[in-house]
Amino acid sequence: MLRHISRRLWLVPAVFLLTAASAQAQVQLNATLSGGSEAPSKVSTGALGTAVVFVDTTNLEMTVNVEVFNLPAGATGGHIHVGGEGTAGPVIFDLAPTVGTTGDFTLSQRLSSANLVVRAAQGINTMSDAIQALTGGNCYINIHSSNNPAGEIRGQLIRVR
Repeated sequence: MLRHISRRLWLVPAVFLLTAASAQAQVQLNATLSGGSEAPSKVSTGALGTAVVFVDTTNLEMTVNVEVFNLPAGATGGHIHVGGEGTAGPVIFDLAPTVGTTGDFTLSQRLSSANLVVRAAQGINTMSDAIQALTGGNCYINIHSSNNPAGEIRGQLIRVR
């Protein structure tokens, strides 16, 4: 009986450690998207948006949720780019807004290495490289429109946990 209780007492710390490890494997990034954040040229627009990205560092995947508000012209694309604040950089992940959508809409996607656009010149060769750039604050989300093909609204992804 005592041996059975002793085994269960060892199980409690093990479960706690596994739970803590899985909680640490997920990183949250947020962004506020606006025309004023576009680079190299700011865009005067009434559109804005928010983004929340959950990065699973264990399984090398992420979930991207973007809400766009008041987009005045049809959406032509959406992307995650590698690049610091105020600089334009290449696409590393395509997001898929419905082309031509205006007004308010939401994008939700699960991304993995199958979705990665390799950018060797920027050091993005693997999903691990992309996650390192994301969690290090070196990526942004951009929504493109027919009025502003280079980008209507943009937001730098910032780690919040």
